[in-house]
Amino acid sequence: SPARSPAPAPAAPAPAPMPVVPRTGELFTAGDIDSLFDRLGGANGGSAAQDSAGMAGGAFPAAFSVPPPAQVAPGQCTHNFGDISQEFFRDHRMEVPSAVPVREPEPKPQEAPQDKIQRDFVVPDRRALKEQIQAIDSWLEDDFSAREQLSSQRTAAVASTLLHPAASASAPVTDFREVTAGSGLGGGEEAEILRKLEDVKRRKALGEKPSPVLLRDLAARVKPFLPGMDIERLVHTLRLFTSARYEDHDLYLRILGEIPVQVRGISEERLTTCVRVLRRLRLPEETYLELFSMEAMNMIRAKRRPQARAPRRPPSVAPRATQEASAASGLTPKPPSTPPPEAPIPFSTTELVHMGNALTMLGAKHPVRFMDVYQEQLGLAIPKMTQQECELVSPNLATSQLMPDSLRRAFLERCAKVDAGQALTVEAGQAAPDIAQYQREADLRKRRVKHHRNIYIFEASVRKETFSFFSSLPPEIRSYLDRLHEAADRLPSESPTPLALQVAAVLDQLGVGAETARSAGPLGLHVVAKATNPRADVKDIVYECNDTQAFYAVRQDDKGASPQLTASTKLRHRLLQRLGVQLVHINIWEWQHMGEAQRVNYMVKLQSL
Repeated sequence: SPARSPAPAPAAPAPAPMPVVPRTGELFTAGDIDSLFDRLGGANGGSAAQDSAGMAGGAFPAAFSVPPPAQVAPGQCTHNFGDISQEFFRDHRMEVPSAVPVREPEPKPQEAPQDKIQRDFVVPDRRALKEQIQAIDSWLEDDFSAREQLSSQRTAAVASTLLHPAASASAPVTDFREVTAGSGLGGGEEAEILRKLEDVKRRKALGEKPSPVLLRDLAARVKPFLPGMDIERLVHTLRLFTSARYEDHDLYLRILGEIPVQVRGISEERLTTCVRVLRRLRLPEETYLELFSMEAMNMIRAKRRPQARAPRRPPSVAPRATQEASAASGLTPKPPSTPPPEAPIPFSTTELVHMGNALTMLGAKHPVRFMDVYQEQLGLAIPKMTQQECELVSPNLATSQLMPDSLRRAFLERCAKVDAGQALTVEAGQAAPDIAQYQREADLRKRRVKHHRNIYIFEASVRKETFSFFSSLPPEIRSYLDRLHEAADRLPSESPTPLALQVAAVLDQLGVGAETARSAGPLGLHVVAKATNPRADVKDIVYECNDTQAFYAVRQDDKGASPQLTASTKLRHRLLQRLGVQLVHINIWEWQHMGEAQRVNYMVKLQSL
């Protein structure tokens, strides 16, 4: 048989192409890209083998193999996988340019440490600091000169008062503009700000709405003058901004922050004004409430008569026979009697009522010493109260700890005597009335309309919340309260709030009848709508629209705090519940963040309950 040729050796299997995939996940990371370029360059074969094992296993095909890069000269631009600066010319059969020699930088001469310190050190320019110091010096000079001028004018005013007491008593300075004009501030910026605030107050009384831009500008301009103001101008500025209904609690707290330094020289009227301003702003600042209440207590203690004390007892006890003999002869020493004061001092009855109204409305915590002094003064004021002063007492004060049962009983007796809560007089339709008398009657009617409802609310609270106290009253007082109870249904309806009008408008869009003039006893109901749910047990739904005036003011640094209901609002809700009225509350904080469509959906949900 012919000889067989040896079988050819089996060809080496072609390397399997390595898939280009990331190590983990679906996206390539920076490490995956670096390892891929290292493998393409063929450098560091050991690391390439390790990377290939880490990627997916296998090797790249021969087409991807690149010879190792040649050694490159220093300073030549290269990539991490080899020199490609000459490949472009070789591929296009062009002449390769010669390499440009790279000049090494000449070494810089060493610089001595002392020369380096002198070169780095630069004398700072203190020109701006000098200008600031000079400006501060000029401000201080102006301030001292203004203070000297003000003190000299005050001295002259006191001297003129001592020399001419009759003229000063006959023509007192009542307008703050006269005070500023006499203090040398008539042409200053501070006096200009106060004159503009007076003009805003006058225009607001005529029915014009003040411009928020103007008030914001005046507030920004008056803040630098606050530390230099005396107590009179501070309280007057506080009152002017409050009367304009300007909402800037930072401004009010700045003004109030300057008052404690000068509180020892404050008068009774200005102290009452400060407390009333806190009430109008609905700022329950415990620090200032305690400060004003304790200052009022100190002023009352300083002005009232000192109590007579009993003489001290002898050190040794006399025998019993001697005591009996002295008692029989009438020689026993008795303490001198102090006649009770006839009227409260130094606060008037109206100021006491205003202070009590403000403290109770703001929910102040009354110290025991202040309560004793205030109750003593209020006990002196109640027997002399007029009809307007009785109606001025708020239900919060009449039901608080400042008026215990004994004072509450005396207060009701006085109200029955002066017929507090009497029906308002109708304005006479004369063609040519007496102007002075007409203005007095109009002013009295305006003040009574504002506080006329207080005594009726207090009667409802006495009847519904403290029936045992009501039963213990004398028959004439109970008959007086019965007359108030019958006349409460005939009180004029309260004007609806803006929130109540908006809720009624949404209900009108839904075709639901709503009323804003109905009342329950002395309290007016905000919105009364017909119930649309046939399964509901009630015919009407009463919506209580808690507007911004129903909550205490939220300070600017307490944005996350939830607003709290005022003491007056809590008393109103409690009395309505006692009267059997079920309320559905709508708060302004939720309502104002809703759009038109959201408000409609919100009312549909409430109607379906």
